[in-house]
Amino acid sequence: MKISVPTQLLVEGVGHTATVAASKSPKQILECIALRADATTGVILEATDLDVGIRYHLADATVESAGSLVVPAGRLLSIVREIDEEEIVLEGEEGNLAVDTGRSQFRVRGENVDEFVRLPFFPEAESATLPADLLHGLVRRTRFATATDAGRYALHGVLFVIKKSGVEMVATDGRRLARATAPISGGVKQELRAIVGPKGLALLERVLAASGGEVSIALLDRQILFRTGGVLIVSRLIDGTFPAYEDVIPKSTTHFFTVTVADLMAGLRRASLLTTRDALSVELLLDPGDGVDADGERSGNITLRSRAVEVGEAKISVPVSYEGPPAKLGFNPVFLQDALKVMDPAAEVTFSFTDAKAPVIMSDGDDYTYVVMPVALE
Repeated sequence: MKISVPTQLLVEGVGHTATVAASKSPKQILECIALRADATTGVILEATDLDVGIRYHLADATVESAGSLVVPAGRLLSIVREIDEEEIVLEGEEGNLAVDTGRSQFRVRGENVDEFVRLPFFPEAESATLPADLLHGLVRRTRFATATDAGRYALHGVLFVIKKSGVEMVATDGRRLARATAPISGGVKQELRAIVGPKGLALLERVLAASGGEVSIALLDRQILFRTGGVLIVSRLIDGTFPAYEDVIPKSTTHFFTVTVADLMAGLRRASLLTTRDALSVELLLDPGDGVDADGERSGNITLRSRAVEVGEAKISVPVSYEGPPAKLGFNPVFLQDALKVMDPAAEVTFSFTDAKAPVIMSDGDDYTYVVMPVALE
C-alpha cells in the first residue's frame, strides 16, 4: 500500500476515527485504525470499539498502490498532528506503516489486519433522510441529559423517533428530561424508533458540525447507521423500554417567568463559585417587582443565592419578566447550565412552574422542552 494525502485532510480523518478507537482495551486491535487503499474506492479509514464504528473516506487522497494496514490510533494521531508539510506519504512495509513528509520519517508498528472487525455497509434502502443541520441540533439539545449512573440501561441512551409528521429525540436520567422535535418535509420511507447510545451520537454531532447536506439513516442488525458525505457512523442500539416520558412533562403550570439565556447563564456561573460537592444547589428567589421595562411589560428580579458553611455565600441579581407572587425555587445549577448551553445566548428562556416541589419546564421555543426537578431547600 502506498498513498499520498493532504495533511489537513488526514488530520481531520484520523481525528474523527481516533475518537472511536478504544483508549484501553484487552484487545489491542480495538485501539487501532484500519487504513484501506483501493484504486476504485479510494482511501478509507475505519475504527470501532464494538459499540460504535466509523468509516471515513479521504476524498482527495491519491492511491499509488492498494493494500490495508492496521496501526494504533493514538500513535498515528500524534504523528499527523505534528506535521506541517502540505502532503504526507503513507506506505506499508511488511505490515508496518511508514510515514514520510520529506523532512520527517516515521515507522509505526502495525497489527494483524485480519483481526480487525469489519464494519457493515450502508443498506440500499434507508429508513429516512434528514438535513444535517436539523439532526445536529436535535442531538446537541438532548444527548447531555442521558443517564451515567448504573441502573436502568434504557436511560443511558437517547430515544430517536422518526415519523411521517416529524422527528423527535428524548433523553432523561430520571432527574431531568430533554425533548427536541422538528417537522420534516417529504415524509419518510419507513418509521423508525430506537434507543441510541450517547457515544455514537457524540461522534455524529462532531461530524455533522463540520458538514452540510443530508444524513441518510437506516437500521441493520440491532445497529443504527448514519451516512453523510464520505462518512459512515455505526452505533449499536440499546436494548430496553424507554419510560413513558410524556407522563413526566407537566400538563399545566400556574406561574412562569422569562429571562435572557446569557443573563441567567452568567448569574448561575457566579453563584456556582460558592457551592461545594455537598452543597450543590442554588436558590432562585423570585420578586415580581413594581416597575415597567422598556417594552411596557411588568419587570421583575431573580436573586440567585448559594450558601455553603465552609466557603461562604453568594447573591446575584438577574432581571426577569415575572408577574406572579414572590416564590423560591431550588436547583442543582449544573442541570440548568446544561440546558442553557444548548440555547441561543440572546434568546429568552421561559420557566413554567407550579410550586417549589413540582417539575419545572424550561423552553426557548415550541420545539424544545426541558423538564428539571427542583431540589429541597432548607
